[in-house]
Amino acid sequence: MIAISAATSIGQKNSRRLSWGWRLSLSITLLVAGLVIAPQQISTRLWQREDVWGVDQALVRETLAPAIQANRYLQRIVIHHEGKQFPATVHYTLDPGLQDVAKAAFEQQGGPDYGVFAALDPDSGRILALVSHRREADNDQNLALRASYPAASVFKIVTAAAAVDLGQASAATELPFNGKTTSLYRKNVLHHRDTKWTRRLPLKTAFAKSVNTVFGRLGLYSVGGTALADYASRFGFGQALDTDLALEPSVTGLDPADDWSVVETAAGYTRTTTLSPVHGALLAASAANGGHLLPATLVDTIVDDNGLIIYDRGNLGGHAIISPHTAAEIRTMLRETVQVGSARSSFTGFFRGAMAQVEVGGKTGSLSGLDPQGRYDWFVGYATAGPKKLAFAALCINRDFWYVKSAFVARKAIEHYFGTVD
Repeated sequence: MIAISAATSIGQKNSRRLSWGWRLSLSITLLVAGLVIAPQQISTRLWQREDVWGVDQALVRETLAPAIQANRYLQRIVIHHEGKQFPATVHYTLDPGLQDVAKAAFEQQGGPDYGVFAALDPDSGRILALVSHRREADNDQNLALRASYPAASVFKIVTAAAAVDLGQASAATELPFNGKTTSLYRKNVLHHRDTKWTRRLPLKTAFAKSVNTVFGRLGLYSVGGTALADYASRFGFGQALDTDLALEPSVTGLDPADDWSVVETAAGYTRTTTLSPVHGALLAASAANGGHLLPATLVDTIVDDNGLIIYDRGNLGGHAIISPHTAAEIRTMLRETVQVGSARSSFTGFFRGAMAQVEVGGKTGSLSGLDPQGRYDWFVGYATAGPKKLAFAALCINRDFWYVKSAFVARKAIEHYFGTVD
């Protein structure tokens, strides 16, 4: 049996690339800790630059998925071609320092029962952190790849974007509502009447304070069920995202013809809308990059021992899902959440010293869930300072007590990322 130990760190070599086309039949064998995993076959195809030299994203996803799902990032593989073996190194996009900071944040005060942090570059889609935490069990499952988590109020990003993009509202539009900010009652949504107790808030403030009634009415009367379903699809719900990860798809249980289904979905007041943390980071990235949904990629290059680049993710472009104006309005709402809304306390004293010039925006979300069981606490957002940008999603799940809040984890990650000199 051939065995190659997994390397802990391998430096990037000077690399040369293939510039010719040829017929190719490849198989990749993963070798780690003495285990030879069955080869994954690639069908014969023309190996050209536009194909990324024969090893494409689908093959990378299929081949590396079992290890990544088990929280292992293989660095050594062997490529078989025409009876010859070509040992190669996988180079990931991860930022080790950012990974370590997020892990340490989850472990403070015992940590949550479950915790996930995903971060990426909002202009390129390169995944910079993919952290999975379990307090009382072996951490042998990558929770960041699952989409069983209720999206909760994070879905308000989609509702707000739809309303603005359709010309139905702006961040400054004042909207009336009755009842508590956290409640969602049919009488206050379907049978609204202005009274002396009616309150009015700008959309950005209703977003920052996560006012369910405002968003239920916005979704039903300003956006509508059909358009809301369309924008959910634009933002990647109900479909496989463009990624080299084996990522579960986020879904909605939206019935566009059912008024109350539209209301609950628009407000994020339902367990039937689910979200993966990687997808959550992509939602925030769309606000930070001017309205594009990007491919999320973890593998940067695969390079053989002679320096030949076998696979290169290249500069992958996303596609526009909202207008740049809408993206700017969503950023205004996300900033409002940090400045005066539900994330304000988590960022007390943040904007000082080295962080004084960092722009931060985010959306909180909380709801009880069943898989795993517990209270879900989201913070999805972005941070920028000059050309440097970060989009992220932090999720903490606790069965009984709060140990660590998701916004705390995000804050620590931001402080590290923007306090580090490139």
